[in-house]
Amino acid sequence: MSGVSLIAFARTGAWLVLFSGLALLSGCGNFGRLAADIIETQERLRVVSGQLDAPACKDCEVIVVVMGDEQGHEIHNYRVFERPGKFRLAALHDSRFLVAFQDLNRDFAYQSNEPAVWFDLSGSQIKRGDVADVVLSLGGPSARPLPAALERLFDLRGNSLGKIDVQLGKVVSLDDERFGRESASMSMWEPIGFMKAGRAGIFFLEPYDPAKTPVLFVHGINGTGRNFASMIEHLDRQRFQPWVLNYPSGMDLRALGDGLVGLLAELRHRYGFSRMHFVAHSMGGLMVREYLAECVRTKSCDYAGNFVSISSPYGGVANMDLWLDFARVVMPAWRNLVADGPFLKNLFALPLPSGVRHTMLISYRNTSSFSRESGDGVILLKSQFRLDAQRQAVAIRGFDEDHVSILQSADVHTEVNLALLANGGR
Repeated sequence: MSGVSLIAFARTGAWLVLFSGLALLSGCGNFGRLAADIIETQERLRVVSGQLDAPACKDCEVIVVVMGDEQGHEIHNYRVFERPGKFRLAALHDSRFLVAFQDLNRDFAYQSNEPAVWFDLSGSQIKRGDVADVVLSLGGPSARPLPAALERLFDLRGNSLGKIDVQLGKVVSLDDERFGRESASMSMWEPIGFMKAGRAGIFFLEPYDPAKTPVLFVHGINGTGRNFASMIEHLDRQRFQPWVLNYPSGMDLRALGDGLVGLLAELRHRYGFSRMHFVAHSMGGLMVREYLAECVRTKSCDYAGNFVSISSPYGGVANMDLWLDFARVVMPAWRNLVADGPFLKNLFALPLPSGVRHTMLISYRNTSSFSRESGDGVILLKSQFRLDAQRQAVAIRGFDEDHVSILQSADVHTEVNLALLANGGR
């Protein structure tokens, strides 16, 4: 690293903890892993987007399936949309077909009387890259039979879905290797490898209980669900059931927020819960806030309830733009942390969805040896206290804890339970 870049790096000070220190950031091996992963993403993945039209039922869920063959032996991906309208989902470059159907009886399987439509992605007019402006019109049952594999879609999660998988609803312990330090590092530097290894998804810590309200715990960059172990231990388990999101934290937060809308729509389609709450730490708060913005844009997620963010950098990370100038390879999530970058500028442009109550928990014990500015040793107070975030919050609480210890604080555990119970949160 050059002298100039060392100066710029030192000026960023406290955010080093976010990326596991200087040794981790400057390691050529990690940058090589990231570069290879980005190249694989570009070579293998594309985005398909367009419009879903379903005149027969304008409030019924639509499931869009991406297939590699006409018989459905290769199902690459699928996504549940709460209602017709705009859609987007990931496909592979060798994906050949889209099939969309309205699951009128909500059994996660296609029946011949349900509206359905095919779309050929391998036609001469379709380029190899992203595909936009696709119109899928579900006017009635399809005259072309749909593959039998569409009768067991949810069962494909975590087993044989495509080449890059996401787990949903799998019951695991926080001791699982998915939540270890190696997994956290992999989520940053090899996001695609992280997904291929079955480490990404929404995991349950106990079987689903319809009498309890789900609480989704969302970690920050270089984190896993295990970061919340102490908080989950003190969660009111008579009322709430903890779910943990394990996501590739090096990826772009806009894509992750959009993806979370789809994953939760799928779980709701499966289990029918009416309310869900969110607890997010550090960068996880940005991801959940982007998810909530996408809910407003798509007029969906009417189940979204209380949102508790903890030590989140709503104002970005100081001098992140300088670091990007010197990095060999840029992790997509880093761009989301630029203080005056487009992601953060637009993060609060839309209001919170109706019924969502945001509580901000702030940490202010500075243990950093790099910076004496007010903050928690990682995130500056002025970033945590971004005015746009304060205006949309209903409660703000401060704690004499650092960026990590706040998750173990008994006072914070109490405050989280109180925030989840607010406004009839059960």
